[in-house]
Amino acid sequence: MKLSTLSALLQGDIKNALISEMPGGIEAQEAQGQQDFVASETLPIECNFCKREQLEAMGIVFGEEIDDLFIEARLPEGWEKAPTDHSMWSKLIDEQGRERAAIFYKAAFYDRSAHISLTRRFSTTIEPVCGWEEENYQAYPWHCVVKDAGEIVWQSEEQLGVEPSYTRSDEEGRKVWLDWHDRKRDMHKLGEAWLDENWPEWRDPLAYWGEAKAKRAE
Repeated sequence: MKLSTLSALLQGDIKNALISEMPGGIEAQEAQGQQDFVASETLPIECNFCKREQLEAMGIVFGEEIDDLFIEARLPEGWEKAPTDHSMWSKLIDEQGRERAAIFYKAAFYDRSAHISLTRRFSTTIEPVCGWEEENYQAYPWHCVVKDAGEIVWQSEEQLGVEPSYTRSDEEGRKVWLDWHDRKRDMHKLGEAWLDENWPEWRDPLAYWGEAKAKRAE
């Protein structure tokens, strides 16, 4: 018997005990929880790496707490919540279709939790030069990119070679692989330096959203 099933039975929760024992039952419960949340006029109470005052500065109006996880929330005109492909994650979308916050909600009865975190307008990541759409992207070099609301506006001239591979018994190959990952991590500094020069307040999740779209750097 699953621990989740046993937990439900000990609490006299027959409904959730049956859900736990059904193949795919918990996954279906989480997916339904996502749908219900997106359709509701609520947001999580818990703010992850942000403050409720910041959400209010975005134009969100809060009401009464619904339960230990959610609070009533009226969004600005044109804003909406949208599900992602993962049943535990949804997005807060503004009137221009830009993601303004990421929302986590685990609806499984034995481990319910939820929180919201703000999304910066600008971000920097390391990606294969061919893009993630290429099926064989592992065969390409990598570079640093800066994105404005998800759209690339700058990319580094400096590139990192193809990710090396090694076998479990190849200690020297493992060292090479670890060094590659260290250099990959350090490439973030290139994007951060570009942002510091051109959009110095980029680390503030409330900054720049009202300004014009950034032009792509050539």
